[in-house]
Amino acid sequence: MVEAVLIPLLLLILIVTAVVSRCVSRSVKKRLVWGEAPIINNVYWAKAMEEAGFFSETFTDNYCWSLNKREQYDLVLQEMFGKIPLKLKYYAGFLYSLFRYDIFFISFNGFFLRKTMFCGLEPFLFKVARKKVVIIPFGADAYDYGKVRSTTLLHGLNNSLPSASRLQGKISKRVDLWNRNADLVIPGMMGFDGIGRWDALTPSILTINTKSWTVSQRDNLSDGSKTVVNITHSPNFRGFKGSEFIIDAVAQLQKEGLLVELKLLEGVQNEIVKKVLLEESDIHLEQLIFTGYAVSGIEGMATGLPVVSNLEDENYTRPFRRWSFLDECPIVSSTPERIVDDLRKLVTRPSLRKELGIANRQYVDKYHSYQASQFLFNQVIEYLEGKRESLMSIYHPLDSEYLRDQPKISIPLSENHIID
Repeated sequence: MVEAVLIPLLLLILIVTAVVSRCVSRSVKKRLVWGEAPIINNVYWAKAMEEAGFFSETFTDNYCWSLNKREQYDLVLQEMFGKIPLKLKYYAGFLYSLFRYDIFFISFNGFFLRKTMFCGLEPFLFKVARKKVVIIPFGADAYDYGKVRSTTLLHGLNNSLPSASRLQGKISKRVDLWNRNADLVIPGMMGFDGIGRWDALTPSILTINTKSWTVSQRDNLSDGSKTVVNITHSPNFRGFKGSEFIIDAVAQLQKEGLLVELKLLEGVQNEIVKKVLLEESDIHLEQLIFTGYAVSGIEGMATGLPVVSNLEDENYTRPFRRWSFLDECPIVSSTPERIVDDLRKLVTRPSLRKELGIANRQYVDKYHSYQASQFLFNQVIEYLEGKRESLMSIYHPLDSEYLRDQPKISIPLSENHIID
């Protein structure tokens, strides 16, 4: 009712503010914002660029208190602008941001106008205000289920997030809107699932603060015959991760007589996961369904553990092997059908676990550290400023300036499969 009465006034305010913010003098160094989704990735990217000397902060629509801590986030919309109704806070947050930031790193959800009747005007208002927009999807913002290439991934999505299957048209329109209007789109492996646009080819844009992740000193030499080998798995959505196959695989190995235990870390604070990975884990099993890896896998690699995830489908992996850095990835690729055999090999070969763990830490330092993100986003900013023509070959094995002076990581795998 409030919106219906104020439609003309709100629209006028939005346009006038965009025009005014366009004329306000800006600092030489770009001001960055990461939001509005309260995903932990935004926190890490913001901190990485803050360390690089940028004004860089998160501005989110609340946060997930059960997994993360309030102090990890900078601005939270619900805490701002006094006691005005939440619907009006979305407008206030958007207008406030036009004066505070120059580059918006957001998902296909858009920014704060996404929950208002003017969501479709958001790209136009950013252009009027001369703001730059970089789209980095995280999952639910961009998956149009009817366009997902992998049928196993599609089942995992329907299993864990069935409501999105009823919103395919809405999601597709939103993706098309930002594909047309964003200055850059960096979707990782999601680019092949109906997004269809990528301006930099990287299998994963994710980062963590490697300074806060030390390598595990467990050095467990057990082969599962006399002492226990611990396997960790920390799913957010069991169906999407294939958790039932992981639980069953460990049970099968136990029936064979191997001393293995599964530590299921579900719905717990990240600090607890970190402690278990560092002090108790010998193998970290991220997921078996979708092709790729995410923060959980990167955290396992940073701890110097062997990590298992699914890197099977060539529709996704081949471009990243050929034109990016996936061939250096030391993750062991597995599936529900092969997980018992792959886990058995890892449990019974402690030397292989150690070799993979060393390579995993090297990989994270090279591609997922704050320093790696700083390189990428500095190139992004140069592109947005017109100093670079393209980012398409930023990680090309033959042409990349980032890879030119760094040794290639040697891994004891063949396209992520254990060599028998």
